[in-house]
Amino acid sequence: MHSSAVKAVADWMKTADLAEVVYRKDGKGFSLTALGANDPATLSAPAMPSGRFTPVVSDGVGIFQWSEPGKARKTEEGVEIAAGQPIGYIVGGSGVSKPVLAPQGGRVAKLFIDAGQAVEYGQPLLLLESR
Repeated sequence: MHSSAVKAVADWMKTADLAEVVYRKDGKGFSLTALGANDPATLSAPAMPSGRFTPVVSDGVGIFQWSEPGKARKTEEGVEIAAGQPIGYIVGGSGVSKPVLAPQGGRVAKLFIDAGQAVEYGQPLLLLESR
């Protein structure tokens, strides 16, 4: 395969939001991996159309909880959330909980997850509607 063809595939890969492409034919081929594709810190939120909704995604791996043990849940659909307010917690394998903070203020428009559900990096948790 000519380097110009591989370059064309690499350029297309950047526009397609892919992390890896592997091509094999008749014992020949190539594999391309985007820089940082194996680093969870470089994963981004799923592509969302710009508009009044902002997705809030998991920035960790673990079990999702809407509140700390013994405390009341504050995040429900229709509730107003302030920027920086904890909207939930991710409990990691070591048992340490990490707060998920609202990136901006707004109204909780849609919840995508239930308490006790396992979450991954970049997984949508809810949508905030800008006011």
